[in-house]
Amino acid sequence: MIFRKDYGTLVKKSLQNLVVRSNITNTTVGGIARSLIEVINLNISEYYDILDINTAMGFVSTAEGYFLDLIGDLFGMTRLLATVSTATSSDNTQLFYVATGTLHDRIPTDIIPQNTQVSTEDGSIIFTVSADAPFGITATQVYVSVEATGAGSNYNVGVNTLTKHSLGLSDVFTTNERVIIGGSDTESDSNFRYRIINASLSAEKANETAIRLAALSVAGVADVKIRPYARGIGSYDVMVIPVEGLATQGMLNGVQSAIDSVQAFGITGTAIKPSVVPVEIEVRLIYVNNTTDTDRTAISESAKTAIEKYIVNIPPGGTFILNELRQQIMDVSTKILDHVINCYYFRQEPTFMGNVSIYWDEMFYPDTSIAEAIRVL
Repeated sequence: MIFRKDYGTLVKKSLQNLVVRSNITNTTVGGIARSLIEVINLNISEYYDILDINTAMGFVSTAEGYFLDLIGDLFGMTRLLATVSTATSSDNTQLFYVATGTLHDRIPTDIIPQNTQVSTEDGSIIFTVSADAPFGITATQVYVSVEATGAGSNYNVGVNTLTKHSLGLSDVFTTNERVIIGGSDTESDSNFRYRIINASLSAEKANETAIRLAALSVAGVADVKIRPYARGIGSYDVMVIPVEGLATQGMLNGVQSAIDSVQAFGITGTAIKPSVVPVEIEVRLIYVNNTTDTDRTAISESAKTAIEKYIVNIPPGGTFILNELRQQIMDVSTKILDHVINCYYFRQEPTFMGNVSIYWDEMFYPDTSIAEAIRVL
């Protein structure tokens, strides 16, 4: 083992050896002997710094960047590259629609052409329609497949974000009814390190670690729950938990392909998504005196966002805790004096005011069959 010596120690030791082993006695600052020793030991101390870095880069627990890539090469593994955020028409995500009449009235070709652009209001994020989307002569809406013009998580968008299009028709509208979160950045050191550490186990295939790592490699997947014997001996389910929102069909297809590549012959795994427990909530806020209308509008919007975030962040199989909901509302602003919950529906039925539990393969989500499932008055 090489023990590090700092610059001061190196100079002191060199001067002592010089006096003992030679006839040189002038080691004062500015002298030739002293200057040569300082220059030489400065380079040696820098070498110790480089040696420390190179030693650290030789271990998977401390290696970073290029050096971690080299360790990955030893296991035949490469860092996952950035991916493009996409949504297919079967995901029912990006919608073109008209408020009155039919789409045919505005688009006689009865098709949303490939390469049509949809973007945010400020044009900072742009997606393109990836395939022609035909529609019937009486259709008032049509879903299209879209993909981002760039790779990375910066192109992941929330609901109702892509609202502009390049068709040049002011009475044809578009919006994304679901989040689009398939984009991912180049794999981080921590994720790559985790895969390398588990490389030996996952390389054996046909074990839980291999299944889990394969599923987590799909863009947009935050976690998975594996249920053995889902349909009897030789079967299992992989429940996909996305980073945000609901798992799309494209995400499920990606996970299915990933687990198919590592499972054993005669064993059947199925990628599934949690069943949705629809939630409808209406809250009336009571404000402190002298709260302006402008403040009330801003606070109600913030409260609505807080409720939605609380609902979607409850993990599958978790419990909806009423007191936590109330706390989330009250934490929005000090101008909220109190609140009243007027509507408390789960599974599209009125529910007793209290905590709500669900099964392991279910998750809470605002009721998509209602235009505004979360309302704050």
